[in-house]
Amino acid sequence: MSTAAQRWTDTVIAEHAQADRVRADDPNKDHWRGLAHRFAPAKREDAFQDETLKAILPLIKPTDTVMDVGAGAGRLAVPLAESCAHVTAVEPSEAMRERLAEQAKAWGFSNLTIVGEQWEEASVEPADVVICAHVVYTVREIELFLRKLADHARREVIVVVFEEPAMSNYFPLWEDVHGEKRISLPSLHQLEDVLSEMGIEFVTDKLPEWKSRPFKSRDGAVEESMTRLFVGEGTEKAEKLAEAVDRSLVESDGELQFKWAKPHRPWLVRWTT
Repeated sequence: MSTAAQRWTDTVIAEHAQADRVRADDPNKDHWRGLAHRFAPAKREDAFQDETLKAILPLIKPTDTVMDVGAGAGRLAVPLAESCAHVTAVEPSEAMRERLAEQAKAWGFSNLTIVGEQWEEASVEPADVVICAHVVYTVREIELFLRKLADHARREVIVVVFEEPAMSNYFPLWEDVHGEKRISLPSLHQLEDVLSEMGIEFVTDKLPEWKSRPFKSRDGAVEESMTRLFVGEGTEKAEKLAEAVDRSLVESDGELQFKWAKPHRPWLVRWTT
């Protein structure tokens, strides 16, 4: 009988293989280069309206050191630096690190260190609290990844994960363009299974659901969808995608969304070490 960790690994491998089979871009390029701008608050005051940040801040002491694994463009790491002694942001994407550094500089923080490595290879000192938000979905060796999070947390690990994969709102486009159903990555329930199998006693806290980020324009929707679906410019699939986007966008309060878009349902999964 397969274990929860092995089922997780098999799913991630299959999902990656599907993407590699259809992709027109270079698999070695920084996938986040065209998307990083969507993962950092444009204004300082906007950052503290983030429901995930609101849920995490009460768990952080002013004297704490915090590690943000897969920190992205600093949506959590930068504002957390205002509320603790030091933040270590581990982020492999160069595009994300550039945005993160810009945010930290704009806010005038010097108590934030950026480590440009994959978590599995990163050599870092432990922190009081280790946070990992919306990263685990694509991790192949999930048990080793989670063990390393726990080993580097003096007090607590906080994993933020969606109830359903974040990319599920693009799945209908995938079928229109690539002619096959998109393989769904592991998310909340699979993570719970793995943690239980590892003997880790965890608690879950449901966060407020939020609407998928809207597109500013039709062209912006096409551009981002091309990145999400690994479609190359000037190809037959690019034409199919543009047509599918045109059929699928609806306007509401001046914003564009896919007509089937569901709200994201995030959870905190926490355990003490």
